Amino acid sequence: MAQTGVTENKTNGGNQPGQVSREYTHDIIRVDDLHLAIDLKGTDIEVIRGASFRIPAGKTVALVGESGSGKSIMSQAILGILPNVARITSGNIWYRENPGDQPLDLAKLKDDSAERIALRGGKISIIFQEPMTSLSPLHTIGNQIGEALMLHRDVDKAEVEPTVVQMLDLVGFPDPAAAWSMYPMELSGGLRQRAMIAMALICHPALLIADEPTTALDVSMQAKILSLLRDLQDKLGMAVLLITHDLGVVANMADEVVVMYHGQIMEAGPREAIFNNPQHDYLKALLNAVPDLSMGYDEKLQSLRDIDHEIPASMVGEIKERKTHADETLLRVRGLRKEFTTKKNTGWFGTSANVVKAVDDVTFDVKRGECFGLVGESGCGKTTTLKMIVRALSATSGSVEWLEGDGGDQSVTNLLALDNEGVKAFRRKIQMVFQDPFSSLSPRSTVLNILKEPMEVHNMGSKKEQAEYAAELMRLVGLQPTFLGRYPHSFSGGQRQRIGIARALALRPELLVCDEPVSALDVSVQAQVLNLLKQLQDELGLTYIFISHNLAVVRYIADRIGVMFKGQLVEMATREELFENPVHPYTQALLDVVPHADLDHPLDFDRINRDMASEGRNWKFPFTSQTDGSDMEMISLTENHQVRAVAGTDPATLLK
Repeated sequence: MAQTGVTENKTNGGNQPGQVSREYTHDIIRVDDLHLAIDLKGTDIEVIRGASFRIPAGKTVALVGESGSGKSIMSQAILGILPNVARITSGNIWYRENPGDQPLDLAKLKDDSAERIALRGGKISIIFQEPMTSLSPLHTIGNQIGEALMLHRDVDKAEVEPTVVQMLDLVGFPDPAAAWSMYPMELSGGLRQRAMIAMALICHPALLIADEPTTALDVSMQAKILSLLRDLQDKLGMAVLLITHDLGVVANMADEVVVMYHGQIMEAGPREAIFNNPQHDYLKALLNAVPDLSMGYDEKLQSLRDIDHEIPASMVGEIKERKTHADETLLRVRGLRKEFTTKKNTGWFGTSANVVKAVDDVTFDVKRGECFGLVGESGCGKTTTLKMIVRALSATSGSVEWLEGDGGDQSVTNLLALDNEGVKAFRRKIQMVFQDPFSSLSPRSTVLNILKEPMEVHNMGSKKEQAEYAAELMRLVGLQPTFLGRYPHSFSGGQRQRIGIARALALRPELLVCDEPVSALDVSVQAQVLNLLKQLQDELGLTYIFISHNLAVVRYIADRIGVMFKGQLVEMATREELFENPVHPYTQALLDVVPHADLDHPLDFDRINRDMASEGRNWKFPFTSQTDGSDMEMISLTENHQVRAVAGTDPATLLK
């Protein structure tokens, strides 16, 4: 197949003999003074205001900005999938596949026209952010990808399966033939995203729109997907419009960058100019809001808009008491295990159950006033561990002990042994902040009712006192009490997460369990919420357990960090020791695949494809078991640094 929008020459120059050298000679998309409005109850709200930028053929253009800046609706306008309430009021979107073609104005095409239908999915494809909601749960992977092929290409039915299997192999499925008949629920998050990529590329499009393609993925899977996109772009010669708020991804993927804010282009140019010589104040602020592994440990993130908050006077006494006992052990987790039994296998000798160890012998302490971070890939057992600690999930074995008092008056309560009434009472001491601020708040309740509900369940105060305390909680997280009568849908993602934090603090807990609390937020709002959490921890004397797959975020907020792999802790240390001297090969592999928003620290994609350390395949003695795993234990390297290795290993040999 001829490459799209390129001229090809055989060369024996700088490339390998016979390798194709591509020279890109034109812009495949040129957006010219585009204006786009949304009809809101009869009033036009302009959401794209005079935007102009280009996408060169065969190149990657990153469209960056905060949520609500207009990134996604811009891609919808290019693809012709705008919602019914949106319309282009003026401007042009010129599309030209090959240099000699007559430009086609996509802004003038009707969504149901034959030209538009031929382009959408055929010449211009899209990968959405969340593969689980983008794939039909009722159809196999093969059927869904094959449907896209048959819609846009004249192929015989007999050709569909081998063509789809070939594409699944190209995007890295371990068993592409078996994947043809599998359903999305049978695939991991990374394989679902690969299936989405296969569907988008099955017709060899000239332009691929990737809308936050790695936001829902952990750091190692993100690196693999980014590497895959680069390889496929090179093989197919397509242009890519990458929509993201992750400036680390932009630094490693983009040729050119377009920065949007409130529907306008603030700055645009080559990647080197954007990162090395930013001009606009908004772009400078975005770059300063990114948590990075090269930051100083005491350096503060510079959020675009600081949150002014106010500590309720009623909390002062409790805060003083908590700070008196700072650095004492608050929570003691010992030998925590969780096993799940999957479908049973029936054979000649009876029925046997398949047991999966989701969490296997996890042990750690949490001190009062500290933030203990848990990191690892999706499926490593982080969230399962937290659910057992808060008794949202029963443990197979182990103990979770809550310590109160000091010296000889100290009392110990095993949370796993509590009955229902005991668990309810302890809910006042431990609360959760959830990952998704959209689904964790009831859309049918006002903010006032959301904040009052925990108080009503635990009989805290009269209705008047509850309403007054709800107003104090709003001020505590930097929101106006006048917002109490509003519903969650009227708030931004960052504001919703702050409401979630206020709800978690309603019972005045000592320990907050934070499950990926900023992963759904864009970079500037993420900085806001992280700074707020750090301030509340210090001002209220709170203790955190904070889990994330973003190592830069954990480095910024945590005091000590545990690294999990397949249900086990493999390394545990203070953040300084972990990031300055990572010992376990899995920890080292995780740090190697973190994308930096810095052109001086690019990802080594060749090494990512070659190195299997993040999967445990090339670990060497003493980090691999010589038996069934019973010979492994946590070995102390220093007072605050432990690593999982073969029992009896000399710590000095691990520190070399």
